[in-house]
Amino acid sequence: MLRLPELQRAFFRGIVGSHDVREGEFAASDLAGEIRGHGALTGAERLAIYARMYCSRLIDALREDFPRVAGILGADQFAAVAHGYVAAHPSTHPSLRWLGVRFAEFLARETWPPDRAFLPDLASLEWSRRRVFDASDVALLDVDALRAVPPERWPTLHFRLIPAVAVLSTAWPVHRLWEADASEPRGGWRPEDTQLRVWRQDDRVFQAPMDVVERTAFASALAGRDFSGICDGLSTVVSVDEAATTAGGLVLRWIADGILRADAIVS
Repeated sequence: MLRLPELQRAFFRGIVGSHDVREGEFAASDLAGEIRGHGALTGAERLAIYARMYCSRLIDALREDFPRVAGILGADQFAAVAHGYVAAHPSTHPSLRWLGVRFAEFLARETWPPDRAFLPDLASLEWSRRRVFDASDVALLDVDALRAVPPERWPTLHFRLIPAVAVLSTAWPVHRLWEADASEPRGGWRPEDTQLRVWRQDDRVFQAPMDVVERTAFASALAGRDFSGICDGLSTVVSVDEAATTAGGLVLRWIADGILRADAIVS
């Protein structure tokens, strides 16, 4: 008879790795003889029920994290795809929150028809939305605090971004796909290099495409460059005379969207 810790580990291995195993195939496992039969069910058959229930719960969790992908695939096909993912990438974290971390990567390894080739990118957007939704809260920078900064300090200001913001590069305009009506035909979509800013404001998550100007400034801010450095970067995409005004306008936009920290102003 197995000791309790060994039994617990064996039971976990049985339900995590055996959701594809048919009834009766547990006989050679280290659980053989440890689980009693009940009524018409053998011990192996009882374990198989737990394994299938466990897998079904994982698929439900993936459906909750990737609702747009699930809606496009339909219940049966999504269940089949999710089943393959769970088999390839078993849950290893105590929280189901991290189950889908490699789902977009898994979808990218599949061959999709042209009207569904965007699915890996759409899954990446849904995972980014989930990630920023769960990110920690911090105090936000407001315009009044910015106005209190003396003009001579502006060149050396650093603007720190909140944890609940991410940049996502995709080959498809997935922000429009995400917003499209579920009944809208998908065959008319075409690839389009897209860079999105995904962020949480209060309890809502947003995404918006960034043009080359915002992308350039945002990359500078992410790299920790000060306001002068942001302006230098912008001078490659706008005129030198416009760089400071453009950078200031972007800072105001980021404040309005709630993505700059209250402790952002450091020099």
